[in-house]
Amino acid sequence: MITYRKADIKDIPQLVHLRLQFLKEIYPKSDNSKDTVLTDHLRVYLTEHLSKNNYVNWFAEIEGKVVASAGIVFYNQPPLYHNLEGKVAYILNVFTLPEFRRKGIAKALLEKILEEAKARNTGKVSLHTSKDGRLLYEQFGFVAGDNEMTCQLPRIQ
Repeated sequence: MITYRKADIKDIPQLVHLRLQFLKEIYPKSDNSKDTVLTDHLRVYLTEHLSKNNYVNWFAEIEGKVVASAGIVFYNQPPLYHNLEGKVAYILNVFTLPEFRRKGIAKALLEKILEEAKARNTGKVSLHTSKDGRLLYEQFGFVAGDNEMTCQLPRIQ
């Protein structure tokens, strides 16, 4: 039986572990020599933002083992015509262990985090997706945009 629950501070080691697994799958050529520093930064981030409740993560568990995870970050931007309160959220780290995929777990997690966004009267929710995840998000009304651009700035040392 699959159970679902919100992560809390005691779950930070599990959150970090799953985030690293997710990143290694999404970026298979990344520099693993940075794992220790990344782990430290993730712990700091999660401690701060789980405590402030502006980062929420849900887990799916089977027999006490975490098999999937999904997170959502809440923040504010200046109000717009279509989002007068400026409340926005970004979904990230939707990750299911390979052996538990295609069982509806990610869909159930997405329902949980979208319920959280609705309860907070969030005007806009966005995400980035892999090709494999696209159909799932489209079921919830997400549409691909064509106007986002990103820039990787050089790091100040």
